[in-house]
Amino acid sequence: MNKKLEKEIAAVFAAPEPENKIGFLRTLPRSRISTSAFVRSQIPFIKKSVWVLSCMIVLPVLLGGYFMNETIVWLVSSFVPFLALLFITESTKSVIYGMNELEMAARFSLKSVILARLSILGIFNGILLIVLIVVCYVVSGISMLQTGVSLLLPYLLTSNISLYLVRHFRNKETISWCMVVAVMVSVLNVFLHYVADFLFQTKYLFVWFLATVLLVVIMAYELYQIFKKMEDVIWSCALTD
Repeated sequence: MNKKLEKEIAAVFAAPEPENKIGFLRTLPRSRISTSAFVRSQIPFIKKSVWVLSCMIVLPVLLGGYFMNETIVWLVSSFVPFLALLFITESTKSVIYGMNELEMAARFSLKSVILARLSILGIFNGILLIVLIVVCYVVSGISMLQTGVSLLLPYLLTSNISLYLVRHFRNKETISWCMVVAVMVSVLNVFLHYVADFLFQTKYLFVWFLATVLLVVIMAYELYQIFKKMEDVIWSCALTD
């Protein structure tokens, strides 16, 4: 079929411009949901094992904390990377398993779902970390700032490296690599406390504090890049439809 005939057929069967399209769309019923209700709706989709395992990291500290001394700080800081591991792998599992197609068809965008789950687990982990910091501070006698930095550093380091892996390698093996990262950070933490304990003296506290702030900034950057890359993937999918 020649090009001229194709254009003539297309002109004959061209659909007319819709009249009062915007007004018609406004008359359609919409089921609205508040942001808080949407966030709450995502809680049942988080595995129960995540809640249980996260609490298992905290409960031994609460039960046995008063039988320890200042060693409780480095002991707890060695388990904190696994709390970060649960946080990252569960909240970003949709990205890891490549569920971009569902973004195009679902009522709520994949980006909104991930943001909601990050918020839920972030708040939950924040509460757990506060409990750990307070208990360790009371038991060890170390300053609150030093206790907080000692626990937050391995948590943030594990989170940042895991987010980097999630952003660059979106496959099932990413979870295994995140587990390796958590184990390595935990082992490194124990190694430093045994071999280079002087690094954790008060005179180096300012350096560790700056490192913690830097890791917070890097974590915000990694999260931003994940959402930005997600938008790029969605746009590429739209161009190939």
